[in-house]
Order: sequence, then C-alpha cells, then structure tokens
Amino acid sequence: VRSSRSSTGFEGVCAKSKGRGFQVKRRVDGRTQYIGCTATAEEGALLYARELGTEASAAAAAGAAAESMTAAEAEQAAAAEGLTLVRSSRSSTGFEGVCAKSKGGGFNVSKWVRGAKQYLGYAATAQEGALLYARH
Repeated sequence: VRSSRSSTGFEGVCAKSKGRGFQVKRRVDGRTQYIGCTATAEEGALLYARELGTEASAAAAAGAAAESMTAAEAEQAAAAEGLTLVRSSRSSTGFEGVCAKSKGGGFNVSKWVRGAKQYLGYAATAQEGALLYARH
C-alpha cells in the first residue's frame, strides 16, 4: 500500500536506525501491532499487505491513490475552501511552515503554537503542504 506520508513510500513500513532494514507495523484499536522486520521497504510493503488481507489491502491501496494532490489541485482546493496559501520569502519552499525533507522526500508541515512547534503532517508537494498549513 503506497503512502505519500511515509518516508519509505509504503504504509506501515519505516526504516530502522543505522540502515538496518525496515520495521513493519500497523495500528489496531488504538494500539501498535508489530508485524515484523524486512531487508527492503518493498518486502515490508508485501508483509503489510498480507497482514491486511486481500480486500482490506485493495481498499487501502485505492485510498492511498487518492491521497496526494498535485500542486494545481492543492491551489484549487484552497480556493474552493476559501483559504489562502500563506507565502513566505524566508522559506525555501515559498510557503510558511512548509519545509522540504532531505533526500527529496516531500515536505514536512509544522506551525508554532504557544511557543511550541506543532507537527501538522507530511505533503507530497509544497502547495499541498501550504494547504495543510492553511487548514490549521
């Protein structure tokens, strides 16, 4: 199951520290269920899909396909919702609260609230990140 929110690109698959493979887990009834460890992200995605089962895996994949927006779609969604994407000359992305992840892996979105940095999420494009920022 693909995911634009995961640094590995797959739902439930995260890289272990020091490049020692990938850990596979999912949330069930508010608890983390560890599924296993694999050598590659692709093997982890296969293990995750097998754990979900055929129907749930297909449904999750369909949902993931609709998950990320293009830059134009994010701009249109902001206009439709009456939101303004907050531009910033101080940010390399051009948007307030949107920072490019290292190694070209999308964008992290955060906002300062009462003196503390609040992580809002991950976005595939800077415009999608700006939309996430505007919604909060």
